[in-house]
Amino acid sequence: MPGYFFQPTLLADVPDSADIMSNEPFGPVAVAAPFSTLEDAVTKANRLPFGLAAFAFTEGLRTANLVGDAIEAGMVGINTFAIAGPDTPFGGIKDSGFGSEGGIEGMDSYLVTKAIHMA
Repeated sequence: MPGYFFQPTLLADVPDSADIMSNEPFGPVAVAAPFSTLEDAVTKANRLPFGLAAFAFTEGLRTANLVGDAIEAGMVGINTFAIAGPDTPFGGIKDSGFGSEGGIEGMDSYLVTKAIHMA
């Protein structure tokens, strides 16, 4: 069937000034950019106003924990692209969403919490 289809694409060595480094690409596009230090990588990742998901690959548990804590995203995959499940919250932060859906956290937006105290 004819139509529009964008082949899955990897862009490597992309400069920070490239448009794709400042906008969310909704499509099968992965962007790889070099970094010198872990702090440099985290700074590059967190400089954007978006925070739906982030992914990191490492052999070190210490590095995995540091990246997981430092990255500003609603979901972080360490050594995996599988970040969503029916029992886990799905949602972003910053300009990538408001709240979460799924998991017990997804129920919060449907609830009105009230405490009534009587003496």
